[in-house]
Amino acid sequence: MLTRNQSLKILLVEDDLADATLIEDLLGSFSESLFRLQTVKSLEMGLACLEAEKFDAVLLDLSMSDGLGGSEEIAVLKARSPTVPIVVLTDINDDNTALSLLRSGAQDCLVKGRFHRTLLVRAIHYAIERQRIEEQLRQQAIRERLLGQMIEHIRSSIDAASILQSTVAEVRQFLKTDRVLIYRCQDWASQLDGEEQKGAIVAGDGLPLGYIENQSISAALAVSCFFLVESQSVQAIADVSSAELAGSCKELLADCEIAAVLSVPIWQSGDWETAFQRRQGIVLEPEKIAGAAEDDLWLPALAKPQAQGSSAPDLRGENGNSLWGMLTAYNCSGVREWQQWEIDFLQQLANQVAIAIEQSQLYRQLAIANQKLQELATTDGLTGIANRRQFDRVLMLECRRLARQELPLSLIMFDIDFFKLYNDFYGHVGGDDCLRQVAGAIASAAKRAGDLAARYGGEEFAVVLPNTSAEGANVVARKICDDIASLKLPHARSPIGSYVTLSCGIATAIPAEEESPDTLIRSADSALYQAKTEGKNRICHAGRNARRLEPASCQTMSASAD
Repeated sequence: MLTRNQSLKILLVEDDLADATLIEDLLGSFSESLFRLQTVKSLEMGLACLEAEKFDAVLLDLSMSDGLGGSEEIAVLKARSPTVPIVVLTDINDDNTALSLLRSGAQDCLVKGRFHRTLLVRAIHYAIERQRIEEQLRQQAIRERLLGQMIEHIRSSIDAASILQSTVAEVRQFLKTDRVLIYRCQDWASQLDGEEQKGAIVAGDGLPLGYIENQSISAALAVSCFFLVESQSVQAIADVSSAELAGSCKELLADCEIAAVLSVPIWQSGDWETAFQRRQGIVLEPEKIAGAAEDDLWLPALAKPQAQGSSAPDLRGENGNSLWGMLTAYNCSGVREWQQWEIDFLQQLANQVAIAIEQSQLYRQLAIANQKLQELATTDGLTGIANRRQFDRVLMLECRRLARQELPLSLIMFDIDFFKLYNDFYGHVGGDDCLRQVAGAIASAAKRAGDLAARYGGEEFAVVLPNTSAEGANVVARKICDDIASLKLPHARSPIGSYVTLSCGIATAIPAEEESPDTLIRSADSALYQAKTEGKNRICHAGRNARRLEPASCQTMSASAD
């Protein structure tokens, strides 16, 4: 708002000497401190003045010899100085003409010879005030449009890192400030779980080299976090040199060439009481708090006793939400009186960032849950290797793929010899442990990315070996049998030795697109049956043409010695 004693600099564009003298007399009757009038005789000279100096308003005569016409002259002036209000002086007393001039960008229109001093002054003040309001509305519309775009970008992404980085870059550009960063406070709940989770700058724009790694800066940012919690408000410092700051914060900010600071909190909902109650008796040593040892940057409040069961600083707000971090803008070029709209702008963004962070965390948790569900659906709960469902799916896919490529596919079926006797003697707990160890040995031998070790059922296992010949499958089978033998798992009831042994059946074929994987399974199973029939502890191969179940050829493994 204008004040009564505010000095206004007015540019008069008028080529008629009599009219110019009249305007000068009307405004000159006031004190020189109220109106400072500069008169030029042409639009071209007026444009030159607007380029060289700043004026509060322009009085524009539309009847000049070099005039372009009312609307065109206003458009030229507005293009050169869009925020300077224009009061038109004209000889035409016509409402339609006046309305047209106002629509072109003029703030007021006066008819020559029909206004007095008071009306002229009122028109100038009105034009300035109206232009100021229009500019505020225009800037507000720009801010709202930018804020809308930023919010839309935030909501359209679930990548928290990308959201935070784009936010600081856009804020720095819009506020025309030197540095913008997002700082995440120390996660006390995580640290109480035994994890090292110190506060850190997670996004920044315009930061000098080494700024993020500077522990002193991190400590100062941690202090700001506690200030935001205690004040339940923003931190707006127009002049760091004259501000009252804790400890050596002022010196640190000065060393970093920071003249003004604006920080807004990023809140998140969190059940801190439950987190602390689950960890009663765990106490954090003060010197481990955010690297603040031997540093006086921490607020005195941090030394106060905390609630029983925890010495962790309380980062909760009055509404029970916890402070996740803060969005901070720095001005380094000089002091800066932060405007209310700038504070509101950052607060709205901080709220959206908080929502985006929670969204990202929920998506991450959902992805982890889906991954666990997938593992549960495809993994055998006892042994930890693939289950029958996953075996069937992978075998089908590999059959189709290798049929197209005309490459061999090998399948090994394993059975633990005399496992029922093992279970009867050692009990189900011992049997389960045996199954786990056998599964581990089988999985270790299936090393290639495409290989799959699976529990086929009970004490029976299978290994899928894509693009593997019969000879290659035999090498894998022998290694598995040798590894089991080296484990020396005692089997007191085995008729063939003192340790656990395996019977193996191998089938190899180039899959046919029209055939089911069951053909290969039957071949391997037939070879396994042959191995068990011939005395166990041996490897049998299905015939060369596995589809016709030719007689198996077997090789005996070395007997397990006592």
